[in-house]
Amino acid sequence: MFENPPKCWLHRQGNFITSFFPKGLKAGVDYDVFYFPPVDPQYGKPFLVAGDIMAATNEKPETAAVMQYFSTGAGVKGWLAAGGALAPQNDSKLDWYGDPVERKVAELAKGATAVRFDASDLMPGAVGSGSEWKGFTTTFPARPTWTRFSGD
Repeated sequence: MFENPPKCWLHRQGNFITSFFPKGLKAGVDYDVFYFPPVDPQYGKPFLVAGDIMAATNEKPETAAVMQYFSTGAGVKGWLAAGGALAPQNDSKLDWYGDPVERKVAELAKGATAVRFDASDLMPGAVGSGSEWKGFTTTFPARPTWTRFSGD
């Protein structure tokens, strides 16, 4: 994507991908993020995400308090400032994002009419990161990379 000439013009990927970009690139100049249009306008503005799940393994009051805290925007505010996260909490604020690209991704997510998980994240690992991934990468080896760029 950053070669001259580029071998990839569109790289649809999670918001963490910028940490793998070459140093010295500028958002909005060398790369940018944008809303990927729906197949049909009747479906609104869908947004593809991935996510982590937190689960309690006991019923202690302090465990319930931690679970409650992380269900609020305040519980993830530090992660947003540090980078590499997208808040699903409705009370999170855009100005909490420490990175302008991640803030823009969060704006796109907030404007979505539907948010859905990436299929590979809903599949067992043997499929999502196994046969599905191997099938995509071995079936189309000569084509440009087309992966997602959303808020993981």
